[in-house]
Amino acid sequence: MYKTPRLNIGFWLFFLFIQCSYGLDDNQSWTSIGFETKLPYSLKLEFEQELRLKDQLSTFNQTFSEVSLSYKVFDGLKIDIPYRYAIFEDKIKQRLSFSGSYKYSFKPISLKYRTKFQRTYEKEKTPEDLIRNKFTFEYKLSKKIEPYVSGELFHLFNTDNDQLDEYRVSFGFAVDLPRKNSIKIFYMYKKEDIIKSSPDEINVFGLAYSFKI
Repeated sequence: MYKTPRLNIGFWLFFLFIQCSYGLDDNQSWTSIGFETKLPYSLKLEFEQELRLKDQLSTFNQTFSEVSLSYKVFDGLKIDIPYRYAIFEDKIKQRLSFSGSYKYSFKPISLKYRTKFQRTYEKEKTPEDLIRNKFTFEYKLSKKIEPYVSGELFHLFNTDNDQLDEYRVSFGFAVDLPRKNSIKIFYMYKKEDIIKSSPDEINVFGLAYSFKI
């Protein structure tokens, strides 16, 4: 009897996934590998290399390298400064961000909120500024498996009315592996360029592998 709620949650997540997978503009994949290591004074260094495919997973979209330095203010509260260098087929973009996040846990549930300011640079173009707000719900299913659901809003910054530019809804699960390795498998629905007359609606299927050193 006590296993039923978990089965129901899995069923509804699968149903939502099926509903979202049809009739959208594109299916994409995001795959990445990364590592993290602790530094003195409550600092942590992280690196991620990611490849993204578009056009029904058949065409190169972008690849990027991202390095991030974070500081643990106290238990649950963290500030983060990531830098990203992204290569597209016909351009290069660089991004500098500053974010703060807070995670509150009451086993087996964790709630996390993150706000981020990011500035993206592209040659011969005005930098684009965005404010991103993300909320994540995590559930510790076992010692090694943690499903999650998240939602994120992107607002254009320093525009006439700070318009909503994009939103994302995602669910997936993280799995701890031996020797401080882990993987994350996820699905994301995102609607971007909302200010346009015909915004793009996209499915994203993701796989991320990371390890600690």
